Amino acid sequence: MLMKIEKLLLLLVAAFSAVANANDASSEHLASVANLDLAAVGHVYEIQQHSSSLAFRVDGPFGDVWGSFQEFKGDFAMLGSGSQDKTAAIEINTESLDTSVGFIRAMLKSESFFDVEKFPLIHFAGSSIEWYSETQGVLKGEMTIQKTTLPVAFYVELVDGDGEYSDRITVKASTTIKRSEFGLYTLLPIVSDDVNIFMSVDALRKGAATSIKSASAGNNRSFN
Repeated sequence: MLMKIEKLLLLLVAAFSAVANANDASSEHLASVANLDLAAVGHVYEIQQHSSSLAFRVDGPFGDVWGSFQEFKGDFAMLGSGSQDKTAAIEINTESLDTSVGFIRAMLKSESFFDVEKFPLIHFAGSSIEWYSETQGVLKGEMTIQKTTLPVAFYVELVDGDGEYSDRITVKASTTIKRSEFGLYTLLPIVSDDVNIFMSVDALRKGAATSIKSASAGNNRSFN
């Protein structure tokens, strides 16, 4: 049975491989979300990096160009639906950007696009979420790429969850941004202005993670 999503507020607290020179305002937002009273929050989930992903797609003259960010970690929790502040905090390590074609990867990391040496992080700070079905909702907030911060909305879907307080949960989120609005104009209009972002987050409830690890350790003990 899927959890009663209409009564809950999804809080994504993801820190994608934090690197130096983080934006101060976003870092403060991350810290305040991470330090929420966990007793009030209830169940906190830990993102399982090996089975989670963050990818993007841009339409080019010879077809779609796909990329991803490889290094990430983070937590998310379930809050009461009355919460309307600091519902999400995400940091993406731009240096971990990867594509299947080497020269495209190098170009995207260069000053012409993400300029990863100067801007090692992309930030998303969520402010609210609205559920329109048991499993689907819209997470609203602001995204910062380089020096530009703009409102962005992610469409969120619970795709796997067994019970209201599942030990495991899988959430998918997607959005589309216009790169020109963030100051990324290179190769327009040959390469599309639209960047489609896709997240698939597989997470384990922290209490369950501890129990599983403890049980595993117990099963590995030697008895004489």
